[in-house]
Amino acid sequence: MRISTAWSQQLSFNAMSSQQTKLAKLQQQLSSGLKISAPAEDPEAAARILDLDKSITKTEQYQSNIAATRGRLNLEESALEAANNIIFKAKDLTIQAKNDTLNSSDRLAIKYEVDQLLEELAGVANTQNANGEYIFSGDLATVPAFARNATTGEYAYQGGLQQRALQISTTRQVADGDLGFNVFEHINSSSPAADENGKRSVFNTLKALSDGLGASLNATAGVITGDRFLRYGLDYSAATVQFDLVANGGITAPIDLSGQQFSGVEDVVTEINSQLTAGGFGGAIQARSNGNKIEFASVATGATSSIQINNTSGTFLADAGFAAGQVKAGVGAQTFQAQLGDVLTDLDAALGSFLDARSSVGARLNALDNQESQNEKYVIDTKSMLSETQDLDYADALSRYQLQFTALQAAQQTFTKTKELSLFKYL
Repeated sequence: MRISTAWSQQLSFNAMSSQQTKLAKLQQQLSSGLKISAPAEDPEAAARILDLDKSITKTEQYQSNIAATRGRLNLEESALEAANNIIFKAKDLTIQAKNDTLNSSDRLAIKYEVDQLLEELAGVANTQNANGEYIFSGDLATVPAFARNATTGEYAYQGGLQQRALQISTTRQVADGDLGFNVFEHINSSSPAADENGKRSVFNTLKALSDGLGASLNATAGVITGDRFLRYGLDYSAATVQFDLVANGGITAPIDLSGQQFSGVEDVVTEINSQLTAGGFGGAIQARSNGNKIEFASVATGATSSIQINNTSGTFLADAGFAAGQVKAGVGAQTFQAQLGDVLTDLDAALGSFLDARSSVGARLNALDNQESQNEKYVIDTKSMLSETQDLDYADALSRYQLQFTALQAAQQTFTKTKELSLFKYL
């Protein structure tokens, strides 16, 4: 077999090129600290690296969610503690007011304190976090949880219906707050002024205390309130919707909302009151908003006052949260002492509501701590697996680099020697 000089030199070039390629790859690994510079070098390992990176990023986001949720829950705990202190102060004032030796001036002075407590409690219920979100408004965090009704002077919930929840692990969510409706409004009450479900807002309890201290022992009107939120309106543009409002057992006002579309509760109230006025019923029946809900009231007050709603056609009653034939009668004015007794009972119920909310907050904070520890361990373990998959073993790489460098030098020296070989030197 004849070996040409060109072929011999090409073999030497190929050997040197191969050694230089291997050496360059090792230099790239040493400079980057990674085993794999491109997915093509090891597709399986590259896919595993991507999965591990994604898992770490997702878990770190869960950790951020935990930190955000913890901050909001701690803020809620502080707000509930402040509300608790306000109610204790209100109880002290109520007990003080029950003293029959006090004159009207003394009770008026207590009333002013109660009014301040009422405003302070409303401020607590409308607490905002650093992002300007109302912590008791649920999924409507940009809307104040409670607003004062200019007509009745009462506070009504206007936040959302759903608690917000953040993901803290692949399979777990934790609510970052409580609904103000559950904490401050939907409270068990033994008072005749409670709604048809036996509930009374703590704000209305304090208002009743203030009114009583101001010698305003007025009889209450019959009022029925729907339990469905109408924030997003009603669309009856292609429907027949009619119902009757009956006041004091004898005055029947027909209401027709057929063919109309309403953007919110205020639009519904305006239309119904317009029909009541046009029909001559405005002096007996009134529609009004209660936060996101609608309510109907008999303008008369006292034990003979009543309001009833009867369905004629359509779905308004179901849409607004009423039942056909639903009725509520007013009550006569309570004695001052009886009213204070109901206030004390309802304030205790409010304290129970706050305690339940604080217990729930504490349980969620504990859950966050436990999940945070689990997430931390998961991140550490996953980063360890990622390191084993992608990080370079420098000792091994340096050893291989030295071998490759030596091999390259040998190839270069061999080429230098062989290229000088020629038969002419021996002729």
